[in-house]
Amino acid sequence: MLEKLFSLGYSKTFAERYYELWGERALAIAEAMEKPLPRCFRVNTLRIEVPKLTKLLNKKGFQFRRVPWAREGFCLTREPFSITSTPEYLSGLLYIQEASSMYPPVALEPKPGETVADMAAAPGGKTSYLAQLMENEGIIYAFDVGEERLKETRLNLSRLGVTNIVLIHSSSLHIDELGVEFDKILLDAPCTGSGTIHKNPERKANRTMDDVKFCQGLQMKLLEKGLSVLRKGGTLVYSTCSLEPEENEFVIQWVLDNFDVELLPLRYGEPALTRPFGIELSEEIAKARRFYPDRHGTSGFFVAKIKKL
Repeated sequence: MLEKLFSLGYSKTFAERYYELWGERALAIAEAMEKPLPRCFRVNTLRIEVPKLTKLLNKKGFQFRRVPWAREGFCLTREPFSITSTPEYLSGLLYIQEASSMYPPVALEPKPGETVADMAAAPGGKTSYLAQLMENEGIIYAFDVGEERLKETRLNLSRLGVTNIVLIHSSSLHIDELGVEFDKILLDAPCTGSGTIHKNPERKANRTMDDVKFCQGLQMKLLEKGLSVLRKGGTLVYSTCSLEPEENEFVIQWVLDNFDVELLPLRYGEPALTRPFGIELSEEIAKARRFYPDRHGTSGFFVAKIKKL
């Protein structure tokens, strides 16, 4: 079993960790990540209604299935030519987005008129979905440190007709300097990306436990900042595209131990791990959710919904 993980290119450290976490299933997860994911898209309801766009695409020979957790989300089952060359794509009627990354905005449930923060916004997929769910009403403060990525974000938001976003070229570790109290916050946190091997195969071998620990430290700092500017009764959705419990369950356990919060249940995905590596975590952690390539046909993904008490 470990030999098979080695043969796929995983380092000894991570092959052994995954076997300890999932047993024989670790191989099914690893093999599923060798295959490309289906191309998925989100209908941009700021510009067109879902049935109208699906009809237009059907006429051109595109076929797709619904993403269970996103009313506006679809994954292509037949793509006669690249959907990104269609007038529908070019005019911002749809946005290419991986199915699992549609879930954090849906889980956050932002409403028109609310004050929302997206703490790591580029290239704008989740940010634009938040704006769509808010019907362009209210305000989203969207942070990112990468200048080039922010340029791409600006172009995406413009193409999609998003008008309720303030883009901020800064780390969201400075979010408290705005003096704003937020109703909802999305933190799709910087992470090791070990759930995205299908597009980053080099991560099988070149990640180390130091990378995991570095990301965990940053994730905790970002969460602490986010919770400090969230209003009482407000919600923060935390997500990563990492498989590592240190970036997921352990971070959420730390939040439960150190802040006056509760976890809210989520409907989709598998319950998060409550005994990773034999370490007993709060049973509450099972309310957070994991998405796996072998079961859900997505990247490896983690989502938790936190309410500030």
